[in-house]
Amino acid sequence: MKTFWFITILILPLFYTSCENEPISKADPSQVIQVNSELYNLIERAVGNDFDNQITCIDFHYPFTLVIYDENMDIFGYQVIKSDSEFSEFLETLLEGQSISLSYPITSILNNGQPYEITNNAELKEAIDKCLYADTVITCNNILTETSCIWKINHLDGPNTLYEGAYFEVSNFGNAGLYFQDNAFGGTWINYFIEDELHLNIFLAGDENVMEDWNFDWKVIGFDEQQMEITNSIDTYQLVKDCYEPCRKFLFEECETEPGTGRAIFDLESYFDCFFPLTGISDPATVTWRYFETFEDVMAGTNPITNLMYLNTVNPQIIYVRFDDASTGNQLLFVPIILKAIDC
Repeated sequence: MKTFWFITILILPLFYTSCENEPISKADPSQVIQVNSELYNLIERAVGNDFDNQITCIDFHYPFTLVIYDENMDIFGYQVIKSDSEFSEFLETLLEGQSISLSYPITSILNNGQPYEITNNAELKEAIDKCLYADTVITCNNILTETSCIWKINHLDGPNTLYEGAYFEVSNFGNAGLYFQDNAFGGTWINYFIEDELHLNIFLAGDENVMEDWNFDWKVIGFDEQQMEITNSIDTYQLVKDCYEPCRKFLFEECETEPGTGRAIFDLESYFDCFFPLTGISDPATVTWRYFETFEDVMAGTNPITNLMYLNTVNPQIIYVRFDDASTGNQLLFVPIILKAIDC
């Protein structure tokens, strides 16, 4: 597991005194932050509140004073900043060619309590970049693990169109499931950065062909709150959020009864409202349903699970829910669901 250092930036207030005959020197261009430079845009993102720009791990401590320079690097004015909103609004008022200066060193406190010092623009940019990467991973995971939603697979490019219309589900513990051709496959799903590239590492088990198609270190080439695009340089897919109230799920997690055992109690009936939308059946009153441990049993309708407070036998475990016509008793369809015991 990677560890991200979340830092709190303390910008100390600047105090100025002036004398009538005291000369005002020009700024050193290497020590100022020019409007629309890369570092300037990063700071603007750090104090913004919209989804694309939010950096949650940097906390500017207010108030502080900024020096404003004109295009000739002469002092244009001073601005006291009292809040994130004031900082954001102030940055929007600056014109092309103007610059702002921060006093170094900037003192930071890492989340292990150790002091950290930033002494120049390059180190400040590096610190903000690290937080940006960490925040992007957290934001991406939060979007993917929304409890009422799963992710529909759209094929964009490449030879493998087999998974068009299949679904992924991801939990906030990093467990993942693929729902494909009336089968479910469990595995894991991990986001991280390599330099400035966001990666998605997928690992699925249970079928050799599925493993060959999906067990890659994918690059995330774009995402927002509704979709994600990934590529392995062979195939490119778009994953589109598909939500249903109260929920649409086929991956269910419960805490282990004893740590390290991989065993948990699953209240199967409590999951009904979440997996029923996968059936396409409009009215539950028109069907009956039973639970089975194996594919052979669900197809034959034999050996149904009788204790619906179910203790899993393997971890993760795939079981099947069979739906029969309430009038005729004929089988209509079945839905596989994934049970995963987790360490809570």
